[in-house]
Amino acid sequence: DLITKTDRASASSGKLSRADSAALKKGLAALADVKIEDGDEDDDNKKANYYKKVKAFVDAYNNTIDEGSSSQNSSISSAAKKMKKLTSKYADKLKNFGITESDGGYLKYNSFSSSMSLKSYDKMLGADSEYSKELSKLASQMNRHIDVTA
Repeated sequence: DLITKTDRASASSGKLSRADSAALKKGLAALADVKIEDGDEDDDNKKANYYKKVKAFVDAYNNTIDEGSSSQNSSISSAAKKMKKLTSKYADKLKNFGITESDGGYLKYNSFSSSMSLKSYDKMLGADSEYSKELSKLASQMNRHIDVTA
């Protein structure tokens, strides 16, 4: 795992891109696996756990964009551009959930929006979300074109 800055600094671009795009897919899958049930809105532990998963997704997205945008591989940099474009398309909706987009296409998770229900988060980031489905496809596309020896 390329978690620490030291590990990331010494890793090849290919290894970083592979790890980051895999982490993004894993983060999306973790959000998709959450089952929101009646009564969960009042469960602080469930909310805290979901918050951590959203934060992990945002971090993985940013790392994937960072590595993908600087890649010399045109397929990878193209997938990163498409991810940014897709995220821009959903920026207004994401903002309602405390997730904002910067000019560089990165995401920032400001806070868990108490005005939005867990079910609303699930609609935006869960298994049936068009945004999540498209983002996962792009992460897979990126991962297929990575040369880990680079």
